[in-house]
Amino acid sequence: MQDLAEAGFTAIETFSFDLPVYYSHEAWRGRIRASAGVKASLSSEETVRFDNELSQVLLKDFSQDPLAIPHRVWAVTALNTK
Repeated sequence: MQDLAEAGFTAIETFSFDLPVYYSHEAWRGRIRASAGVKASLSSEETVRFDNELSQVLLKDFSQDPLAIPHRVWAVTALNTK
């Protein structure tokens, strides 16, 4: 926020709120497979193995479908006086 003030913005305010985002098991697995921690780090074979294991964990420990994944929304508002 200091950057905003230094750029001449005033009345700087922030707010945040939490909300659930719903994913089917299949959609959640796809999102996790696409993440840098999986796709950029694992080979194709390791990714398949990871995905199979995640599928089993979801079925065993998180059987509700869809899953409610908490997300935090953060925003800043400001006035440009220049």
